[in-house]
Amino acid sequence: MDNSQTKSLCLSLMKVDTEADVINVLTEAGYWNDPSVWRFYGDIENNYSTIGNQQARPDAALIEKLVNSVDARLMNECLMRGIDPEGPKAPQSIQEAVAGFFEDGKLKSTRAGLIKEWGDKKRTEIARGITLTATGATAREGNPCFTISDCGEGQTPEMMPDTLLSLVRENKLRIPFVQGKFNMGGTGALKFCGHHGLQLIVSRRNPQILRLLNRLGHPTDTQWGFTIVRREYPEGGRRSSVYTYLAPLNSKTFPGKGGVLRFTEDSMPIFPSAYPSNPEPYGRPSEWGTLIKLYEYAIGSGFKAQIPRQGSVKDRVDILLPEVALPIRIHECREQFWKPGSKAASFETTITGISVRLDDDKAENLEENFPTSCSIDVEGEQMSANIFAFKRGTARRYRKNEGIVFIVNGQTHASLTTDFFTRKNVKHSYLADSILVMVDCSNVSGKTREDLFMNSRDRLSGGELRSKLEDALEEVLKDHPGLRELRERRRREEIESKISEDKPLENILKSMIEHSPALTNLFLLGQRAANPFKSIKVKTEQKFAGKKHPTYFKFKGIDYGKTLYRECHKNMRCRITFETDAANDYFSRNVDPGEFTLYIVSEKSRSPMVNYNLILQNGLANLSMRLPENCNVGEKLCFVAIVTDQTLIRPFENNFEVTVKPVVEQKPSGGRPFTPAKPPGKEEGGEREIPSGIQLPNIVEIYENEWETREFTKTTALRIKNAGDVTGNGNGGNGGDIYDFFVNMDNVYLKTELKLAGEDARITKLRYKYGLVLLGLALLQQEMQRSKEKLPEEEEKYENDEVKGADIEKKVEDFSRAVAPVLIPLIESLGDLEVDESYTMDASGEEI
Repeated sequence: MDNSQTKSLCLSLMKVDTEADVINVLTEAGYWNDPSVWRFYGDIENNYSTIGNQQARPDAALIEKLVNSVDARLMNECLMRGIDPEGPKAPQSIQEAVAGFFEDGKLKSTRAGLIKEWGDKKRTEIARGITLTATGATAREGNPCFTISDCGEGQTPEMMPDTLLSLVRENKLRIPFVQGKFNMGGTGALKFCGHHGLQLIVSRRNPQILRLLNRLGHPTDTQWGFTIVRREYPEGGRRSSVYTYLAPLNSKTFPGKGGVLRFTEDSMPIFPSAYPSNPEPYGRPSEWGTLIKLYEYAIGSGFKAQIPRQGSVKDRVDILLPEVALPIRIHECREQFWKPGSKAASFETTITGISVRLDDDKAENLEENFPTSCSIDVEGEQMSANIFAFKRGTARRYRKNEGIVFIVNGQTHASLTTDFFTRKNVKHSYLADSILVMVDCSNVSGKTREDLFMNSRDRLSGGELRSKLEDALEEVLKDHPGLRELRERRRREEIESKISEDKPLENILKSMIEHSPALTNLFLLGQRAANPFKSIKVKTEQKFAGKKHPTYFKFKGIDYGKTLYRECHKNMRCRITFETDAANDYFSRNVDPGEFTLYIVSEKSRSPMVNYNLILQNGLANLSMRLPENCNVGEKLCFVAIVTDQTLIRPFENNFEVTVKPVVEQKPSGGRPFTPAKPPGKEEGGEREIPSGIQLPNIVEIYENEWETREFTKTTALRIKNAGDVTGNGNGGNGGDIYDFFVNMDNVYLKTELKLAGEDARITKLRYKYGLVLLGLALLQQEMQRSKEKLPEEEEKYENDEVKGADIEKKVEDFSRAVAPVLIPLIESLGDLEVDESYTMDASGEEI
């Protein structure tokens, strides 16, 4: 083909939106069915073992393409200035690179290099250098295509096999200001590209870089290069798939291996047209850069909505790039979404990451006094966390089911679902749909980062470090005063006006207990709770207005400079409370953050402490730490807590002394639905004493008009929520946990039974409701026993359980859903059952 034909082939591949059309174009060109013109991706025949072992989700794989575009733009700016990306003059962080290349110079303050400090006009202007465009099918028709375009450094046709089409090379390993390190993350998207794994790559090296570096090593270096990647399934004795790319030309750089197609052109329309033009996916030309098109990308049914509406891929980009280094412009170019009279502006928007979005509109979406910050130390690795508490119904605008996201240099590397908040050691079931925790792991060591995250950057690794990190997060969330206050308020709002009368159930249970001593252990016996909504007093007298930089940071109730003296059992956590006027986000914000460090002091030196956390909320900073494992009973340990930031002339230093007390047996906490009562004594007597009251769970009846807001369905039967512990101190103790019971009174199976019940409809409803509650209580009791008496062979399974106790709520819901169809018939049938008098039993239960 001549130059014009080659360019025409490239444009045709850019504009088609189905795999079938791509195959037709390549078949007509004589390439699709010619195996000799296809080259192994990465020049590795068994490349599927690497490519197929990347991101587990299509959204995470797509993000890697955008990350590569951000890296390419930073590399372009670096090379344009004649700076060696691996040399001493190169920026040493992503933030420094953004400050130096897109602002007025080097990193001068912690405000520099953060797009949250930019105005909308600048964000939009810079965002046009990286675009994400949707074309092709809508949700009803199939999978859309996504095109990622950037004006980064670009690659020459001869360089493409060693860069854009390579695997496990060290291309960016020693460059400190980019994300990509492993030279394989971008390939994770291939397995989500339709049936044939088709991906188009078009690229041209920035001519200014070539002139500046005087590196015209090949006559075609100023040309555009392009290729198609495809997946070839196992055949002819090959056991696994293999990815290949179109390389029909002879290559001088790679003798014996093909080169990609190329052509000469000053510019190519690799970017979508911008407002006020109509949406055109390939309407804005560029003299250099890279375009990657993913055909029929299986993004998932939940993210095919029109961009930028809720439920579109924009939501996923925001949460997976929460602190993206450079803004990205996203365009909706699927013709099916165009409407007569619609403004083109409604088809494009700028992506800045969820952190910037929340900062821009937190007054509308976040609860008062949030976000709050905390410092976490796990095995000597320092991390900071931002805790966001959303107003009712607003969290879904920002995330799907992510509860905790772990961030490194602005990119989400792993996440834990909202189930984390329902764990028995967290007890925030009422807030599970309203909390988002962002843990910044950017400052952890390289080894810890490798141990904590998979190379695919989409999930956590297993192991002891992960377990300790999760334990630390559990404690932070459980003890957080603001979250506990909000939980009680939400609970009160949700069920106080709807709580059903428990007296009928209490009378039934008293009768049952008289005849079945085994049921005693299901309930907390004693006086009825007069006020099930006792709140925790954590609010201050006046609304707290924190300062950006504290003017004091001292022990609560003690003058600054005085030493605090405490005692602590060797196996317990030591808790210290500080007073300050610092804002809630002081330790976790991006701009001028505070730094908290804790040292253990001896006569000769001081050493950093590990395994502690500090929660800052409304003027109180609560420190929780474990004593050193090698400490001795009676020993007096000296500590100093230091708080500083870049604006403080002198840091705040607070000294305290802890006397180590003997090990104390810890009372079990968490997972205790009700404290088991002691069974009656065996002394003879005419009657057994019946308790004066039974503390029952709060039972809330849910009807069909509430299904959507509570995420019920017609088959949902019973759902329970952990409302915290009886004592209200967050420690469990003798009180155990309180669970509220939500019963679906419009369950489809109950409705069927009510049609047959006639005049007995009210009795049928009571049997259904109380039957489900009793079954739920039995499952909670079983979970309590399992936690208390784990068998050795169950220990490892229990400890490695992904949800660690949150599964009891799911278990109750799943079991009740399964039993709902037979519950009423079962109760009625067993009630009518008569024992055949011809059979009697001996003492062992055998028939005689």
